[in-house]
Amino acid sequence: MTLTLLAFPAPAFAAESPLAGTWHFDAAASTELSPWRDYTFTLAVDGDRVTIARQFASGRRQFTDEMTISPAVASAKEGTTGKTVTVPVTLWPDNRHLGAYIGGDRTKRVRGEWLDGGRILRLSTDLVLSTQQGERAVNILSDYKVSANGSRLTLTELRSTRNRPVVHTFTRAK
Repeated sequence: MTLTLLAFPAPAFAAESPLAGTWHFDAAASTELSPWRDYTFTLAVDGDRVTIARQFASGRRQFTDEMTISPAVASAKEGTTGKTVTVPVTLWPDNRHLGAYIGGDRTKRVRGEWLDGGRILRLSTDLVLSTQQGERAVNILSDYKVSANGSRLTLTELRSTRNRPVVHTFTRAK
């Protein structure tokens, strides 16, 4: 699971991003990850672009994906989000045995913004999932938030199809 975030919209973020680095999944402190056993991501900031590359693994089964976005800086204007980017999706790795798979045009539309001086990256993702009951439009709000000491990162996802948030905790790789 490698998430590579390449971009804070403000040059000050790029120089000293607290989100930058490689992060490893902490199963004991997180929502169930099945069918995966491992999730690693790397965050890197480069100008106003953020590239997110993730890697999921379970035994010999692996999945990676990547996307590049340009988040807005929330302090510029409350409620501002960056440009919407359309990203091709080959597999929806967040299935968790739900019987939901990527549907529609097999893309997701993602927009983002920086909050709290670059300490939080918020993404809003819209996609269509295919289920036994038919296709369903889904919105996922994802907050990537680093701890005050920079050693832990919490990814909180609020999905329009779930009442409870999905919370994944990561530790910084040495």
